[in-house]
Amino acid sequence: MTPDSPSASPEFDAKGRRIHRCGSLAYTKHGLVALFCWLLWGDFCFNLMETVVPSIIPLKLHSLGAANSIIALIMSTLPGVFNTTVCPWVSFKSDHYRSRWGRRIPFILFTMPFLTASLLLIGFSDSLGGWLHGLFFSGSALSRNTVIILLLAVFAGMFDLFNMFVGSVYYYLYNDVVPEHFQSRFMGWSRLVGVVSAALYNFFIYQFALSHMREIYIGAALLYFFGFGLMCLKVKEGTYPPPPDTGLAPSLIRDIKTFARECFSIPFYWLIFLGTMFGSIGGTIGVFNVFSLQSLGLDLDQIGKIAAVSGVVVAGFLTFAGVLADRWHPVRVDAYANAFNLFFMFTGLVWLFIDPPPASVFFRVSMAGGVFGGLLIAVHSTTSMPRIMHLFPKDRFGAFCGAQAMVRSAGVMLGGLLAGLFLDIVKGFFPADSLTAYRYGLIWQIIFAAVTFGLCYGVYRYWKRLGGDTGYTPPLTSIRYADLPLAQDTRVCRGMLAPLLIAWSGIMLTNAFFFLHFVWFSPNRRAAVASGLVTALVLAILPVYLRFLRFMERA
Repeated sequence: MTPDSPSASPEFDAKGRRIHRCGSLAYTKHGLVALFCWLLWGDFCFNLMETVVPSIIPLKLHSLGAANSIIALIMSTLPGVFNTTVCPWVSFKSDHYRSRWGRRIPFILFTMPFLTASLLLIGFSDSLGGWLHGLFFSGSALSRNTVIILLLAVFAGMFDLFNMFVGSVYYYLYNDVVPEHFQSRFMGWSRLVGVVSAALYNFFIYQFALSHMREIYIGAALLYFFGFGLMCLKVKEGTYPPPPDTGLAPSLIRDIKTFARECFSIPFYWLIFLGTMFGSIGGTIGVFNVFSLQSLGLDLDQIGKIAAVSGVVVAGFLTFAGVLADRWHPVRVDAYANAFNLFFMFTGLVWLFIDPPPASVFFRVSMAGGVFGGLLIAVHSTTSMPRIMHLFPKDRFGAFCGAQAMVRSAGVMLGGLLAGLFLDIVKGFFPADSLTAYRYGLIWQIIFAAVTFGLCYGVYRYWKRLGGDTGYTPPLTSIRYADLPLAQDTRVCRGMLAPLLIAWSGIMLTNAFFFLHFVWFSPNRRAAVASGLVTALVLAILPVYLRFLRFMERA
């Protein structure tokens, strides 16, 4: 039992105020509010900056004529290289680093000027590319667009490198400064801020992604430098016990051996690492989602508004989603939601065989249908960091996160490139100006969702036998599943069924509407049969899914 756990005896200061502890840090209620406000302000600046980069670069590269494999190389493979090398090193070193600024914040502040510069360079890539082409390549075989693409690759690589220092340690800061019994609800508020910042961007700014790219990147750079920098100066880390290598001469070989022994010698953690890796490989094709939606008739304004409305709905639920995730447990929420995703994501395959209704109709139905999934998305999104905070050993949290990032990125480097090649191959079966090929990205997502859930299911079964909700302790030695005692709690979490059934209702109603549309409003026999079949499958699979949850919870 930790000193700050809700079941421990409460502690009060001389004025009778309740004290909340996180390591050496102690907060009153007002101190906790101030901490959360500064962290959430930092979240807003950081999330808005990170929303801008991946949303605009694929559009810009596509407009310049870059192949899908090149887009995937820049957006997935290049970041993967740094995730495999820089992230594990920074994570491990930050666990062992000590300074008057703490062990996480120095890594953020040192790279801040370089990251800001890379954002500005991306924003000015058009002008710089045109200038360089006219100065050095005007008479060569290199076109102006090719020079700009090369510059974007270099500047995006710079951004990925320096952002890796930030992304590697920023969320570890939560583990170091937020009291344990507030972590899930804080992550809910953190996700709320992230969703709101993305919604504001998608609703008001995204439609200008190509026409005002420079201005958007300048704004993101300034907000990050001054806004996020202020958060780093205001949030104080505590003191930490001396690292185990205190007094020893620095040794890269020793660090690598220690890192490998601690993080990679226990098979249970490999299930977590590989599950994250395959989930990320499935997500690499997400950089092309905008083109898939455009192939369904939507323009950037409509795409942005769908994302914004969905974000606002999710934001409303995030105000209490963290409390629900705490009640149902992050590991369980993740397992149930991943199973749901696998069982019902097939519905989008219908658009491989038929054309959607008019854009105005598809836009309204998609926006309405997305509302139903808001609660499930909100609850699930609050579990990502608390889940691994719970599963990984706390004193080696940074190292284990770095190991996870290394494994994930090794897969993403290859997977991102293959995703682009996959779409390039599919695109060869369609006219050059057609975007229909991008709809086939869903096949890629389904394949990797299946693998991801298989590994997630293994983690969940181990977790239940290791003590589950109340008795789990991160294993520090290798364990065999067959040697573990049977799980004590075999009940399906009934509370979790509410967001799952609401999300299912949205899928059901959306597909039923498309069926009725093709039957009565715009008669199309082929489309009616296809959408009717999908609707029937959604209805029939629900009891199978509910039965599967009972199977997951067995002893």
